[in-house]
Amino acid sequence: MKRTSLAALVMAAVVFASCSKEEEKSPEIILEKDSAILTSGDEFLINATSDYDLTFKSEDEFHAKVDEKGLVTATYVGETNIVVSNTEKSKKVKITVRPEYNICEDLCQYLGKTKSQILSKFGDPYTSTEKYIRYKDYTSYVSLLVFTIENDVVTGVSIAVSTLYMSSLISYLKERYVLVSMKDDIYMYYDNTDESKITTAIGMFVYDASYLAVTYVRSK
Repeated sequence: MKRTSLAALVMAAVVFASCSKEEEKSPEIILEKDSAILTSGDEFLINATSDYDLTFKSEDEFHAKVDEKGLVTATYVGETNIVVSNTEKSKKVKITVRPEYNICEDLCQYLGKTKSQILSKFGDPYTSTEKYIRYKDYTSYVSLLVFTIENDVVTGVSIAVSTLYMSSLISYLKERYVLVSMKDDIYMYYDNTDESKITTAIGMFVYDASYLAVTYVRSK
């Protein structure tokens, strides 16, 4: 009888000790860094510690992907968060994918704007009609910037870039958009890898012996 009681006491002590250890676990997640600035193709390892197993998830894989160990790979220019979670809590690591090539700003944002909004933003044009607005020497790379207008709304944007900057222009497009086809010297891109999120189609082609053209139009 005494042996049985002793065994029961030992078992209870083991169970109690086990429970105590569980209660000592903290739900907190400790991050070495809560943000990172990368360029397309860069990698960044999230250094996170927790008493519980951690999982990692990107809020937008178009801008950055992450594996099960927290290794982040920057994809396209923009911002997203990596959510670091355990069974109790979660924290976010902000990932900014900055551009290396700055031919000009992202022109997708002007599709759908009104003519008056363009004039207010860019000032007096080089030339304009009811159907287009043109600006010369928009940047040191862009010799001509053209907004196509229909019913007072921008339906297309085009730029002309010297063939001297062809390599930089291709890199500029590559770090921002998804190359979907290349045929007869025409490069076609989309603004997202997720078909449901694609809003803009971008085309680059040889305009003449001296210039390359890039056009932006709505894909839907």
